[in-house]
Amino acid sequence: NILSNAVKYSNLEKEIKINTFSDNNYACIRIEDKGIGIPEEDIREITEPFYRSSNVKTHSATGAGLGLSIVKNIMNAHSGKLEIESQVGRGSKFTLKFPMNN
Repeated sequence: NILSNAVKYSNLEKEIKINTFSDNNYACIRIEDKGIGIPEEDIREITEPFYRSSNVKTHSATGAGLGLSIVKNIMNAHSGKLEIESQVGRGSKFTLKFPMNN
């Protein structure tokens, strides 16, 4: 879902970076895009079921607002974390953090 969103919400030049690294006993995967970004006021709610960011109405992409909620639930089921950083007009970074002790 995160990779699909990175493509879906990117502008014409789609540049997506995927990095892996470790951070304080977590194995991490970071997906970074240069898409439309998420307004700061939407970041906390973006993982709630059926929530769609206020700026997607100006973009042609469609969706139900369930994908990030499912990702969050999967991460929670594995004692992991989902971290989101974003700036409108500059893109987003989604970091999946899996505990290495499980």
